[in-house]
Amino acid sequence: MGPVRMVVERATAVPGAAEASAQLSAHGTAEVRFLDAAGKPVGRRRRVKVEPAPVLEAPAAGGGITHVATEPLIAFMTRLPKGAVAFRLDEPGRDVITPGIVETASPRPKKPDSRRRFGAQDARFVLAIMAERFDREAAFHADCRQLLAAIEATAPFSEMPGRVAVEALFWKSDPGKGLFGPLQMGTGTDLIFGDRKLTAAFLEKSGVRSDLAIVLVNLAKRGGAGGTSKFPAWVTNQPSATDRWEDVAIHEIGHAFGLGDEYDSPNPQATSDIEPNIGETPDPARVPWAHLCNVAGPGPTAPFNGGATLPAGTIGTFEGARYQQHGRFRPQFACRMRTTRDPFCERCRELIRARIA
Repeated sequence: MGPVRMVVERATAVPGAAEASAQLSAHGTAEVRFLDAAGKPVGRRRRVKVEPAPVLEAPAAGGGITHVATEPLIAFMTRLPKGAVAFRLDEPGRDVITPGIVETASPRPKKPDSRRRFGAQDARFVLAIMAERFDREAAFHADCRQLLAAIEATAPFSEMPGRVAVEALFWKSDPGKGLFGPLQMGTGTDLIFGDRKLTAAFLEKSGVRSDLAIVLVNLAKRGGAGGTSKFPAWVTNQPSATDRWEDVAIHEIGHAFGLGDEYDSPNPQATSDIEPNIGETPDPARVPWAHLCNVAGPGPTAPFNGGATLPAGTIGTFEGARYQQHGRFRPQFACRMRTTRDPFCERCRELIRARIA
């Protein structure tokens, strides 16, 4: 047998060891010792890296969006010693755990059991949807069609039908365990995601070329997590009291069009790049969407937490955007890039139109 990828959630922090645990989150290692059926060590002792904790975008109550610091999974490639059935993982500041190998070993990336396109072959934007915790292909395809219908009913996509297509990538998996787990869930938010590196490897194995990839999780709990250029986003197929699960996915699609986040929840890992729907000046005449503004300067049109009583359709400079309450400005009071329950603002619609026209 060749190398196997092992992946496990971190153990519970030992009381009073918060400082050591925090140091390990940033740059540390853990010790692994393989065990046989009798619990005796086999093979050599090894050190494995503990990756830095990612900060991920997550849906929140009321259609809000926030960023959440997460616990990193501990993952490592190894050849299994003869007779090994479990391993002991010892990380400073954490309880010792002894996971079983069968339960911990990641599946090898493989091509999808089936691949089906919904939408035009010559679509301008292709969304890859990866099945997680679906044991029935028909149920997964129904959700894919439902998401595509929601996209096509959302402006500005509704103005130009046929521009978006879905590549439905189905891998049959246990609805209780899934293929890309273990699932991690945030406290106080709707953060839900699994093994990001594993999903990226499965996506690469599929051979699909797409503008964005989303892992669609068949789970009776609303949630998801933002993606990056390297890792797919995550969305469950469960709505909330204020928005549909499709709305969360459409927010993620906005990022694939180069749109920046318009909410003000802090993101300590944010880059310094500024997207074309974000302004750094309160003056409506000097922002990238000045040609759309229907209010005069010097601005801002509304200070932080203001603007709710302005007439619908007001375009100017609304303070509070791109993870900051002050010094960053968005074009309108409401937008899908600020809350998942609202439509895209006119500036975001303009940018999307330019991409798919």
